[in-house]
Amino acid sequence: MKNNLLKSFIAVVLFITVVSNEDTSAQIIEISPFVGYQLGGKANLYTGEFKIDNAMSYGGRLAVGLSTTTFVEFTYLRSDTEGQYRYVGTIGDKTPLSSNYIQLGGLQEMDMGIFSPFVTLAGGLAVWSPKNSGDFSTYTQFAFSFGGGTKIWITDNIGLRLQATMLMPLVYNGAGFGCGIGTGGASCGGGLYTRITPFQGEFSGGIIIKINPGK
Repeated sequence: MKNNLLKSFIAVVLFITVVSNEDTSAQIIEISPFVGYQLGGKANLYTGEFKIDNAMSYGGRLAVGLSTTTFVEFTYLRSDTEGQYRYVGTIGDKTPLSSNYIQLGGLQEMDMGIFSPFVTLAGGLAVWSPKNSGDFSTYTQFAFSFGGGTKIWITDNIGLRLQATMLMPLVYNGAGFGCGIGTGGASCGGGLYTRITPFQGEFSGGIIIKINPGK
């Protein structure tokens, strides 16, 4: 999985590099590492629900300016958390897992001097990975996200970025990771799949490093 994530990152970086060459006069690059807090949400199953705990999140964003206020942006967001299956009075064991969002989209901002409010819209992949191989298999699905926030510029090239994001994994042909009850008790596995995947909220803050080769 790590190799696939690395390949995806390299492909996106190459794509952004090609796009940025379309307007070299506005070739602003912004690098934004961040940490935050992610609301886990829950996935509704045919026979119960899978509740995901809230947890810390972290990641990074790479944005390339198409103009001084419009950007193409790549985001990687990860949260290490736990989930628990619940079914009519039965509660399963905690299942350690990570959620990984790989998103490519756009950012539109308003230049108001020190403050630059913005909105984002992106699409890509959500990858759910168990920490224990026996819990359930890694599952990848399409996901969209939209968000908003503001940039606060301390200097011309250094600032802070505050953002709230809604994460929306999509069901593909009714499939998803699932949980069930067997002879050993409640556990996650194949056979039962989510009909509605968890909508998750994420609140983050981090620094911005702006690179402007045109200056």
